[in-house]
Amino acid sequence: MNEGMKRLAASLRPGLAMGAAAALLAACGGGGGTGTEIQPGPTPCAPGSVMLLASNAQAGRNVEVQAQACGFTLGDPQWTQTQGATLPLMSARSAAISVEPAAGDYGFSLSYLDPQGQRKSQAVQLSVPASTEPALVVRGDASLWSGNGASLRAWLPSLSAAEAAGATYTWTQTEGPTALSLQGQDTARLLFKGPEVSKDVAMRFRVDVKLATGQTLSQAFQVLLQPQPGRALQPLFDASNPSSRVYPWLRNGAHAEALAACIYSPALDGGNLCPMSRLPMLGTETGGATPTVEQVMARVLVSHDWMAQVFERYLREQDVHGDFRNLLKATTAVVIGARVRPAFYWKATGAIYLDASYLWLTPQQRDTVSETPDPRADFGGDLGYTMLWRYVKDKDYAGGSYPIAERKSRELPDLHARLGSLLYHELTHAGDFTPPRLHSVLNPALRVYDIQAGVTASEDLAAKLPLQSAEMVALGKVQFFGKASTAVQRAYTPQDITGFFAPDRATDEYNYSLPDSTTVGREDAAMLAEEAMMQLRFGILRDVAITPPLTATSTSSNIIVSWGQRGRVGEARIKPRVALVMSQVMPWVAASELDKLAAPQTLPAGRSWLATLDPAAAAHPSEALRRQADEALQDMGGRRQERRRAANLQRDFRQSAQ
Repeated sequence: MNEGMKRLAASLRPGLAMGAAAALLAACGGGGGTGTEIQPGPTPCAPGSVMLLASNAQAGRNVEVQAQACGFTLGDPQWTQTQGATLPLMSARSAAISVEPAAGDYGFSLSYLDPQGQRKSQAVQLSVPASTEPALVVRGDASLWSGNGASLRAWLPSLSAAEAAGATYTWTQTEGPTALSLQGQDTARLLFKGPEVSKDVAMRFRVDVKLATGQTLSQAFQVLLQPQPGRALQPLFDASNPSSRVYPWLRNGAHAEALAACIYSPALDGGNLCPMSRLPMLGTETGGATPTVEQVMARVLVSHDWMAQVFERYLREQDVHGDFRNLLKATTAVVIGARVRPAFYWKATGAIYLDASYLWLTPQQRDTVSETPDPRADFGGDLGYTMLWRYVKDKDYAGGSYPIAERKSRELPDLHARLGSLLYHELTHAGDFTPPRLHSVLNPALRVYDIQAGVTASEDLAAKLPLQSAEMVALGKVQFFGKASTAVQRAYTPQDITGFFAPDRATDEYNYSLPDSTTVGREDAAMLAEEAMMQLRFGILRDVAITPPLTATSTSSNIIVSWGQRGRVGEARIKPRVALVMSQVMPWVAASELDKLAAPQTLPAGRSWLATLDPAAAAHPSEALRRQADEALQDMGGRRQERRRAANLQRDFRQSAQ
């Protein structure tokens, strides 16, 4: 008997039989059963039944328990713990869970709907032996749909930072269909993509960690790979941006069935988008009144329960003016997912799609969010400038710094800089496409995409107070839509860009994201509203600066600002543009509120990006501030890619939905 099988045998409750194959604990049956038995390897179970598989159990290590459905898609799964010291089940409403038990006995029960829609249940028990080895834990989401990206990260929680320093990592896939796009096999973080499969199957990965002392530790993680259920031949969420598993937060809510079918399903295509008679806009349901938090939460789909819980808290405790609830009247649903990236509003469904990385409060919540980055598009990489931005409060970075290795928690107000700005931006898009004046008169026979709004706020803005720099408009095609740059554009210096941008009426280069040949900037309106509301509601100001191009060695301390402003939205020539957008998208915000926007401040030219944060104090910044600034710079690079992806997704979705 090999060592893995010995550990497995030791982990089982007395009286269970021993099989002679893979180290898997399996319970296979059609429902109601509570027993467990060792199978001779993961042999196929009967169609319509479910096989529970558990990885080796050892104290201080992760254990995965997964439910492989045989010939059908597991319906409404729900895990509960029935025995042992309480463990957080972060993915309790998915087909697989990952836990980190101490030594002891544990029991878990899975409830689900079978192919006939009947509620069934099965149970599994684990006896976890103690261990004298240093803890090695692999964390990540334990289930994955084909076509989705995923990440796993190895941790050494029982070692100090000094003891863990110098450790080397080697990842190997040991079981299951070959993972695609593997990256980081020699780092603590593994990235990969789930290949196409036709049935539920386990993918098993092992990480070997060699410590500076020479000791080698090994640990596995088991991912349940599932086919996308009912995928259309030409799905709207295609391979470039596939749908991932989410479920209605309120399983018995009035809109649960429509949410599951109409918003993020792989079965959606250009011919089966739902009419508003099936899923009306939230503002139609409320008759134009401000929705309650309960009405909003009845429209939420999530990949993990904690996302809905945090979102609800944010609305109750931080949306004191009702802005987000009022803006959500222009939507049909809110999707929050561990693999939603980039975040965007989509008129084809009328929903807003949020990346869960904007919402986590605890490191355990963060562990469930995929670290897979947006696909990189090197748009504008040959240009001679970069435009930087950041949100600032009290001359410091708004939102704080949360390196993943430090496993720090966040408080709800820490979410403003990212979640708050995202909601104001994307929900301005929603209100632009479907302004509040229409919510009570929409034809329920139409799809959201078919709504004829007349002159929208962004169209009115372009007609009455247009952007003026033809050079910046042309550069927007390069930066956000991948148009090849010209020799003239490549020769522009930061000083040239300052000459184009500073006298104009935009707040950021993203205002110039104008697809195709149109002069109407949806992003122009959204950027104006986002910056204005962040300042008015949270006292958070936005910096924008023009610098030379970033390089691989760029840091916040060596990037020199050529020109910059703090709170540009308060410029006298820009405020009328803000007022025009706000009057149509957020009419509940009094026009007099805009008088409270502060006059912009000039950022000192010739200083580093870090030094302009607080010119009086940053001459000798602390190491913590320097690190935070560099992390924010890296994060901003990722958000620039999100914008590029979102701009192109909106264009592609418009074309596919027509």
